[in-house]
Amino acid sequence: MSKIAVFISLFAITYHYFLYPFIVIVLSWYRPRASRAVEPATWPQVTFLIAAYNEERVIADKLRNTLELDYPGPLDILVVSDGSSDRTPEIVAEFAQRGVTSLHQAERRGKTAALNRGVAQARGEIIVFSDANNEFSKDALSELVKHFGDPAVGGVCGVKHIKSAEDRQSSLGDGLYWRYESAIKYAEGRIGSITNADGEIFAIRKSLYRPLNERIINDDTQITIDLVSQGHRVLYEPAARSYEYASISIVDDFHVKVRMVAGGFQSLFLNWRLFLLPRSWFAWAFLSHKLLRWLAPEFLILLFLGTLWINDGPYRVLLLAQLVFYAVASYGFMRIRRGPLPMLVYIPFYFCAMNLAALFGLFRLIAGKQKTQWRKAER
Repeated sequence: MSKIAVFISLFAITYHYFLYPFIVIVLSWYRPRASRAVEPATWPQVTFLIAAYNEERVIADKLRNTLELDYPGPLDILVVSDGSSDRTPEIVAEFAQRGVTSLHQAERRGKTAALNRGVAQARGEIIVFSDANNEFSKDALSELVKHFGDPAVGGVCGVKHIKSAEDRQSSLGDGLYWRYESAIKYAEGRIGSITNADGEIFAIRKSLYRPLNERIINDDTQITIDLVSQGHRVLYEPAARSYEYASISIVDDFHVKVRMVAGGFQSLFLNWRLFLLPRSWFAWAFLSHKLLRWLAPEFLILLFLGTLWINDGPYRVLLLAQLVFYAVASYGFMRIRRGPLPMLVYIPFYFCAMNLAALFGLFRLIAGKQKTQWRKAER
């Protein structure tokens, strides 16, 4: 029984981190199904929607960046700052003469409720979701919107770049992670649809938006599932670029991961009919790309306990490799507060920290302690 547990765990981990990315990347080479991305004769109206809670430090820069985007069609900007207790609403109001609309109410009901309010007020045929703490490349909007000439496309996600910053503990880990994610998502989009759009740079057809249950944690995941469930593709466009800094501390990054994994499991439970029998490309890709990542901590624990129990022959070698890996990660944990870690230490440390967060995310959802209002990371 222990050997079976070790085999299953080792296969699940290897399949998720290595085999699945390899499979989809190779398939994307031989089954290219990119959308007919052509510059339209008339560019549709776009509503740029920002949900901003207490973002007085960054919202002005965000609005200036958005106003300077090179988009050939009509563009209106909408900021929903519900519940903000700082100067965010006042700063947004200063841009009213430049076409920025502020939606603000005193009650804070969470990001999902803010998005529902914003989309209901939007005038654009295309909605572009973004966060207050990132900036877009000049041509990002046109690179996103050009895909909507294909009626099969319901949404397009851009690429997220992490700015390098040695004083931010999560910078290296997030940067490596998003480069890894980008390669997988680009391949998924060429084959069919990506499994999860990133709410920082995500364009959709307004007509396909379904008002979200306010209890939903991962709004971008649910919107992606809604678009695919309506028979549309969600693509990935690397030429549409978004730039932002990682969390200042690994603790903030940890809490973000806890929330995201709890939200991921919630999305799976809410849409269980789609994934119960993975008969579609999207369902198989979602389970391979997302579910196995959220379950990776459990497989890692099972692998360790299984090899510890057997502790013989090749299993002893595998156990020793794990012990060395976790020892290096532990050293990184003790050393991180003193400054940047060497790459060979940082990778095990970051891998273990994020998988521990994923474990906490599942526990938090089971315990019913996850709230729709998130813990805000320090900017």
